[in-house]
Amino acid sequence: MSCEPSVAPAPQERACPQWVTQPDVAERARLLSERFERAFGRPPVGVWAAPGRANLMGEYIDFSGGMCLPFAHQYVTLTAAAPRTDGMLRAHSLQDTDESVADARLRAVPVAEVAPGGISGWFGYAAGVAWGMNRVATGRSAHPVAVPELALAPGFGADLMVDSTVPIGAGLASSAALECSVALALFSLSTGEDHPDDRLRRALARACMDAENYIVGANTGGLDQTASLRSQQGETLALDCRDFDVVSLPADPAAAGLTWLAVDTRAPHRLADGQYSSRRAECEAAAAVLGVARLRDALPPHPGDDDAAATLARFDALVAAGAPLDGDPEGVRLRLRHSLTEMVRSVQIADELGSADPDWRLVGRLLVAGHESMRLDCRVSVPELDAAVTGCLDAGALGAKVVGGGFGGSVLALARTEDVDALAASVCERFGARGFRDPLFLTLTPSPAGRRIV
Repeated sequence: MSCEPSVAPAPQERACPQWVTQPDVAERARLLSERFERAFGRPPVGVWAAPGRANLMGEYIDFSGGMCLPFAHQYVTLTAAAPRTDGMLRAHSLQDTDESVADARLRAVPVAEVAPGGISGWFGYAAGVAWGMNRVATGRSAHPVAVPELALAPGFGADLMVDSTVPIGAGLASSAALECSVALALFSLSTGEDHPDDRLRRALARACMDAENYIVGANTGGLDQTASLRSQQGETLALDCRDFDVVSLPADPAAAGLTWLAVDTRAPHRLADGQYSSRRAECEAAAAVLGVARLRDALPPHPGDDDAAATLARFDALVAAGAPLDGDPEGVRLRLRHSLTEMVRSVQIADELGSADPDWRLVGRLLVAGHESMRLDCRVSVPELDAAVTGCLDAGALGAKVVGGGFGGSVLALARTEDVDALAASVCERFGARGFRDPLFLTLTPSPAGRRIV
């Protein structure tokens, strides 16, 4: 497979490949505690960490009830926190480099005044979590089950300081890592509980989803937050987005001599600019034509390729017969085809990972098919992503695909461990020939969910 024409690299001196340092979470937590005490004049009660995520398959189908296959990786966002009794939420981020600590970098808002449309930038992700927790506590969220343990008492406030090792804008869920680390911190400060069970973690993920959907304005579907709060070491989640039930599957290919390699293309990556929401709207338009609440409901319990083709043919027949369609017919059909085939690929990979002896070559081929669907049907790829996929495959990767929402961000490749350096060099050559910024490279390990560090 080739996503782009082969281009001979121009000879030039380059610093590529550049590898992102593996995080020393304990040391970063220690330094964050010291910075917190200097900034707020008292030590934090604790430091909580939550990871970003990669996704083997299931892009743009979480909001349609499909199965997604995310895993948490070892790069985390840290939140140091201490309680307040005046109802104020104050926070600053060590990545907020436009202003000095002594000046206006501290963000502050009364918890009771957090509301949609009122907070911009990174602080919206943090403050929105407090709003989301109160919303979920009373059953006002899209998940109507009230979880009163999440309620923040009147007068509850907190001082927060955040630091992240997740590459920002790389499509590796830095925003969800921020939300989830804040959620764990606020939950612990409010309840004194540091070990929420899966029921409470599911509810906290819902609160983080609400923060992103309503406070930030990114209409995402909960994949990232679930992975950050409910993952297990060495495993991927088979996440059923109809009910957010999860099954853990082995996803560490090291025993087979393989590695998950992420290529951060450093192309701009934004989901709150309407691109993600427009594709969600097109999927919802397709579901309306098919007469189902969610596209997953148009497929049988264990779908295959023939089921996806039959459902697409039924959509075509309904449109031809005059069924009302909200949106551009071609765009809606393409997004439908992506959704249906992506749902089938997720089931196929889950079946393979759940077998006694997974066929990693088959997994790799499905990754490539997923990228082609993201490129041609979902249309969220960009030249940098295609160059990274082609470079990885040309150097021997078993598979590679865009990970996350696209429009920039990262590629996830499945590679033989001894080939990782060659893959990085191949991608660098392609980027140099095309005049792109030097990419960054990370090896990813399926890692545990968010937890208290200090």
